[in-house]
Amino acid sequence: MKAVSLILAALLLVGCEGGYRYPCQDPANKDNEECNRPACEADGYCYDTLNGLPPQQSEVQVEETPAAEAPAADCNCEQKGE
Repeated sequence: MKAVSLILAALLLVGCEGGYRYPCQDPANKDNEECNRPACEADGYCYDTLNGLPPQQSEVQVEETPAAEAPAADCNCEQKGE
């Protein structure tokens, strides 16, 4: 019985190659254009995202401008309830 278990375990481990599921997970590919933002954002295969790192900002950044305040309305209107 032990021999069968060992043979079965050996056969199951033959398929393990220690590779990467996605090409952009491989550190050797982290400088490829398709593994860096903004090219990788559409399919979600960014190097930092796949490896659990905090996402890097893309090159394009938009500055936020404060919204203009609306002028205060002087309304002395009374609402009638029905």
